[in-house]
Amino acid sequence: MKKLFKSLEKTVGAFYPTFCLYHYLYKPVVEKEVELAGITKEDTVLNIGCGAIPFTALHIVQMTGAKVIALDKDPEAVRMAQHYLKKYGLDKNIEIRVGNGSPEKLPSFTVALIALHIKDKEQMLKNLKNVGSDGGRIVFRQPVEAYREEYGGLCHLDEVHGKVFQNMKTFKQSYLFVLSSKGSSQRRGGETS
Repeated sequence: MKKLFKSLEKTVGAFYPTFCLYHYLYKPVVEKEVELAGITKEDTVLNIGCGAIPFTALHIVQMTGAKVIALDKDPEAVRMAQHYLKKYGLDKNIEIRVGNGSPEKLPSFTVALIALHIKDKEQMLKNLKNVGSDGGRIVFRQPVEAYREEYGGLCHLDEVHGKVFQNMKTFKQSYLFVLSSKGSSQRRGGETS
């Protein structure tokens, strides 16, 4: 499934109507995540795993005006994302970079949003905790059980600050973690739908 979506993104991005359709399908998902994390124009959002069509980054910018730094480990996907954003005039406030979320190369952020297809979510959470600042917010998309082996999942959810339910086939929840001054997450347990 992961490879199918990766290939699909690289193909549909070349045609503006399909680019817009693919982008539009994720709008309700990102709206809930923006509300969950309280993203505003004052934030610097780190989007890890943006792919060739950086729909999450686009929605965040369009909804909030925040600055977004989007990373993907695939140089071809990054090149395509940069090309499509520039071609369609959507590159304002979005910087696309090659990166895999390793702690030594993570830029500063106030909010991080991690794509579903990032497999080692537990390690990514540790990386973000190590470089994040007090009050930093991190959102993960948690795959449903049927896709957990393919997409990886968070196992230790005792530090979840809140969650929203999503109407997607591959994931039904997005989880929020809030960093404390000790580098660990604060637990609050809020939930919205």
